[in-house]
Amino acid sequence: MTFYEKKWWKKMFPEAKQRKIDVLSDIEAVRQFLEESKQECSLLIKELDKLEELEKERGIAGTGIMQVNLEAQGEVLDKINERYQFFQTDAVINGSRVKIISEEFLKHAQKAGLKDLVKAKKKDPDWKFL
Repeated sequence: MTFYEKKWWKKMFPEAKQRKIDVLSDIEAVRQFLEESKQECSLLIKELDKLEELEKERGIAGTGIMQVNLEAQGEVLDKINERYQFFQTDAVINGSRVKIISEEFLKHAQKAGLKDLVKAKKKDPDWKFL
């Protein structure tokens, strides 16, 4: 018997309880993220348009105006970086939710006897989320 199978080990390190997965709430959260993404994308596009315009102006600006231009670009980039970081974090979190939903689907399909489907999906690289 290995040490991790012994009683004293199990008392010291109890197995983590699996949290209950609420697929419907995860689906709703992903949907909400996607709906809000439209608004977030349009705001980011507006800021990128401002940055593009400032960069074009910088190319033809004189020495005195260039400093003002670069300061303005810095302010726009601050907004872009902050918004994009939030957007990226939300996308990663919702990607994890989609992965959890997919894993739950495979568990339910396995219980329902759809072994071929489960086997095929586990081999599919799109379902591995690597």
